[in-house]
Amino acid sequence: MQTLTRRSALTTFALAAPTLARPRAGRAAIWPERSVTLVVPFPPGGSNDVVTRMVAQPLSQALGQPFVVDNRPGANGNIGAAQVARAAPDGYTVLVSGNGQNAMNHGLYRNMPYDSRTAFTHVAQLASLPNALVVAEGFPARTLQDLVRMAKEKPGDLTFASPGSGSSGHLAMAMLMRAAGIEMLHVPYRGAAPAITDVLAGQVPVVMINVDIPLPHVRVGRLRVLAVTSEARSPLYPEAPTIAGSGYPGFSAVGWLGLSLPAGTPPDIVARLHDATARALQDPQLRERFAASGYIPGQGSSADYARFIDAEITKWGGVTRDLNIVLE
Repeated sequence: MQTLTRRSALTTFALAAPTLARPRAGRAAIWPERSVTLVVPFPPGGSNDVVTRMVAQPLSQALGQPFVVDNRPGANGNIGAAQVARAAPDGYTVLVSGNGQNAMNHGLYRNMPYDSRTAFTHVAQLASLPNALVVAEGFPARTLQDLVRMAKEKPGDLTFASPGSGSSGHLAMAMLMRAAGIEMLHVPYRGAAPAITDVLAGQVPVVMINVDIPLPHVRVGRLRVLAVTSEARSPLYPEAPTIAGSGYPGFSAVGWLGLSLPAGTPPDIVARLHDATARALQDPQLRERFAASGYIPGQGSSADYARFIDAEITKWGGVTRDLNIVLE
């Protein structure tokens, strides 16, 4: 298993919250009675962190208590997720679950510290988003086909960055390399921000990363998008083709994230958090912010989210086995 430096960034969304009626004597208190911690198992600056901070504010307004964003990165999300799995099932410690820590890792690591199917009660999906294949502006490849040709001419010479080993960017690029019959050297980073920084600095020419991260740099011409990993084009980059439409039909590698609680959390708390999340995702201002960053709002019941995660574990387990990708 990778040894990563642990960083923790705490942000409290303490708003002018509505006053909640006190429960009558002899009746159980209504959750939440104090602040709730949202554990993001990745460093600040990545998509998981950005979406969580967008959602924390309306959750605080809806439920009348501060929602604290706590970044606990390490082992592709396993460290933070394991801490939530061990937390008291009282609704005050919530995992920002996602495709890495709750699906891909089950195929990547031989010894997982938890089982996503049983260690959590999955509450709601927050968002999904594709990856983008991005190069520095000075890099000679202008299209995906150019990149594939360059990689075939010099197998293993080209490098590509990702937010980390086992991240959706890493596995999406591994899928592309297999589909295209090319070989490139993977350079994993400890999060999205340092990966983009090194691509901008010319240290690594190519990066596969969530579509929202490179957007400001693409707009000013410092980075260029060659393709996106979704089945349909991204409205953020309407000129960029999909990988599926560039000669690799059926290619799809979309990231996602949501909220999960420790297994055994009382159903009424699960239902209250799900309902508040569903209302937040319908807020016009939040949806506008999501659209501006390429996020697709989640939907469905808690049971729907649990079934989706189960299917993703099966899907990515097959991918990691087929590509023989294992992390220690």
